[in-house]
Amino acid sequence: MKISIGVDIGTTQTKAVAFNEQAEVVASNYFLNPMIQETQGMAEQDPDLIFHGVCIVIREVMKNLPKKVTIEVISFSSAMHSLILLDENKLPLTRMITWADNRAKDQAEELKHEPLGKQFYQQSGTPIHPMTPLIKIKWLKETHPELIKQTAYFIGIKEYIFYRFFGRLMCDYSTASGTGYFDIHRFTWSGEIIAYLKINQNQLPELFPPTTKISGLKKDMRELLGLGNDISFVLGGADGPLSNLGLGAFGEHIVALTVGTSGAIRFITNEPYLHPEMETFCYVLDQTHWIIGGATSNGAGIFDWASQTLMQEVTQKAIAHGENPYDELLSSIAFVPPGANGLLFQPYLLGERAPLWEAEASGSFLGLQRNHTEKEMMRAILEGICLNLKRILSGICKEEQFIQVRATGGFSNSVIFRQLMADVLGYPLVFPTVTESSALGAVFLGWQSIGKITELSEVTEKIQLETQVLVQENVHEVYQKVYPVFVETQKQLARTYQPLTQLRKILNIEKKKRVNNRSGGCCLVTR
Repeated sequence: MKISIGVDIGTTQTKAVAFNEQAEVVASNYFLNPMIQETQGMAEQDPDLIFHGVCIVIREVMKNLPKKVTIEVISFSSAMHSLILLDENKLPLTRMITWADNRAKDQAEELKHEPLGKQFYQQSGTPIHPMTPLIKIKWLKETHPELIKQTAYFIGIKEYIFYRFFGRLMCDYSTASGTGYFDIHRFTWSGEIIAYLKINQNQLPELFPPTTKISGLKKDMRELLGLGNDISFVLGGADGPLSNLGLGAFGEHIVALTVGTSGAIRFITNEPYLHPEMETFCYVLDQTHWIIGGATSNGAGIFDWASQTLMQEVTQKAIAHGENPYDELLSSIAFVPPGANGLLFQPYLLGERAPLWEAEASGSFLGLQRNHTEKEMMRAILEGICLNLKRILSGICKEEQFIQVRATGGFSNSVIFRQLMADVLGYPLVFPTVTESSALGAVFLGWQSIGKITELSEVTEKIQLETQVLVQENVHEVYQKVYPVFVETQKQLARTYQPLTQLRKILNIEKKKRVNNRSGGCCLVTR
């Protein structure tokens, strides 16, 4: 039996998934990646712990394989936008700063409104946002200049893993396209952007196509992984583009939708597309394919907040009876009519990436009246998540362009949630059998690298489809009336994000003063 392994280094967990030649899962293993959040806006992880997790999942998945198998390739996917600073000996000076880190928001806001911001977007395809290494480096230069003086290299997590394995700093085009300083048209580091950062190309990894094979593991790595020296490793790509590939969402008529804690909508095209208002991203899949789309920070994670805030009693009662609290919550709002009786929710509790790219965005209920209950509020929250994804979809395509949405993520476990998504978007949702789409996408790149497939379009034949959710046209017509109001109110609210941020800062300062004054008044003077 011939086996290929896809290793997906995600934000929440690292996973290794073994696939047979029919793209079916044979074995898998997972390792949780804890987040470090010591200060406001921080979202860091330990790169050595993640490296340890990569080694564990590869070893464990190998143990679970049938005897007498041949490992054809081990290919990689990783989350985008990570940044690690290395010294001249290639040792980490920092932990890994993840895409979720928000501390560079002031630098992002400044550059976004400069002409250079749009120029950089046109070159890199990456919107100006605190998530990107471009903005993170700008922030570090302004706030930690002594650290920057010690820095010899700027890399991401996958480059760190491959350096530990092979002793080389290597980056694939796909992952590089999330940095904000990669030219997606020429497949090189952008001279103009790195000059703006006052760094040089020697401080960045070597660039390679995603199908690049590398072998010759260092001796200690061979022993650590339990692998032979002849195993082919493939650089692979970034998790978003590879998720499209693993879902079989190939070509401009099928869009990929992922909704977990966060969410994203993407499609594959044969040429770059840049949004005139920088609302969507354009990342690289390989030298002839690009991924157009948008990622939202506010997916089903908002539902978790709402369940604890608005309907805590239902949640606790379900848990006490050994029932799934999400099923109970969704069942309780099933009979609230579409449009939540005129209540809208702007779901920006975590700031927002697409379509706003506004780190200071905040959530809002609109149209709230006395007759509205927590059930309407919960319905409006789910609708807000779906309506925001519809706005991203409308920004990346013409309405008649798509015929189908390939979907994955935790939301698919709820009949109510996925039906609501289909009705809001107005397209049928199709759920493939394999849920580990990024790992499978990495394997497909691996297969191309060893000649098992010639064109990436061949992967559509490998994808088995499981469930289809059709659009309820009468319900979709209701959301067609809701959607313009959602978009218009969001545009009006956008003017309030910065003033509200300033107000929160002022109120926090006043709160600290009151606390300090109370503490001072309670002190006793002794002799």
